[in-house]
Amino acid sequence: MLPLLFDPCSQDAVSVFGSCHCDCSHQLNGHRTCSMSEFSLRFLHCTDDSPDPKIDTQLVLRKWCELIPGGEFRCFVKENKLIGVTQRDHTQYYDHVCRQEATILGSIVDFFKDKVQYKFPDEDFVFDVYRDSQGRVWIIDFNPFGEVTNSLLFTWEELTSGQNLSEGAPADLDGPVFRYITSEMTVQPSPYLSYRLPKDFVDLSRGEDAHKLIDFLKLTRNQEPETSDEED
Repeated sequence: MLPLLFDPCSQDAVSVFGSCHCDCSHQLNGHRTCSMSEFSLRFLHCTDDSPDPKIDTQLVLRKWCELIPGGEFRCFVKENKLIGVTQRDHTQYYDHVCRQEATILGSIVDFFKDKVQYKFPDEDFVFDVYRDSQGRVWIIDFNPFGEVTNSLLFTWEELTSGQNLSEGAPADLDGPVFRYITSEMTVQPSPYLSYRLPKDFVDLSRGEDAHKLIDFLKLTRNQEPETSDEED
């Protein structure tokens, strides 16, 4: 099963199980994953500008499916119009996405018009899809249209204002902008790598916690005489 707390799938806590996936085979593992996820905790403590900011938190358990990351895409809808599509695994280059750009985008647009448009309760939202090897499109999830959802290869300023959204994109003004990694030169490290180390180590390496750095230096200084005595 896959534990979800709204959008933040607990991907930053996968190191707890020593794997690259956040699938859980037991209910206890699901609770443990969410409780150790910084993404989930940050989402639970976020504030809302609405008149009634109280949110009833729900833990959703979904059957785990092994999906090829190169087939996952995130779609942004504003005023019931599909304005942007981006590959969900935005750190890697996938050759088939470059070669099948028009076909992939066309199948996602057709799916949106047939299955999603004007059928979702809100007119501004984000949804994730998976396109399999036979060209069929499947819904993965729906997310809020806002900064709590990762904009991946877009920025939220672009998505909300519409400015610079089509810069460098094909001249189809009526269709959504499709962004993906175009070459291996633009591959980036996984944004979850830092979560596979203890937080204290990460803070020390970045110099973000002065108190931890001071304690570390004191500990190192106290150990120096002992080391010198042993060498003598």
